[in-house]
Amino acid sequence: MDKKIFQAAILIPALILTYIPLGTCEVFKYEAKGRRDPFVPLVGKEISSVASLMTISSIEDLKLEGIATGAKGKNVAIMNGEMVKERDRFGELVIKKITKKSVTVSITGAEYIVELPEEGGTQIER
Repeated sequence: MDKKIFQAAILIPALILTYIPLGTCEVFKYEAKGRRDPFVPLVGKEISSVASLMTISSIEDLKLEGIATGAKGKNVAIMNGEMVKERDRFGELVIKKITKKSVTVSITGAEYIVELPEEGGTQIER
């Protein structure tokens, strides 16, 4: 019996100490050092820094992010985070033509060809 009391006297305080916080906790702080913070979502309201298509007044505000072919063979593009198709109109912006590698747009009557970027930013032909 003395052995069981001795084990309980050692075991119970040890269990209690493991569940009691020991005061201070280490707080994790991410140091970016020029890299992207992996804890910030890539998609979300905080990330959006491109202009809405309705407010486009200059080709510099337009960003071509991707082109895809739909089920019926029609091409669609993603520009400034929105999916667009040919003949769509957004204020001063009109989507004229979408090919596999570029989108022809008209902004206030001037036509531009926006190509998918190889590496880096959007390519624009005037």
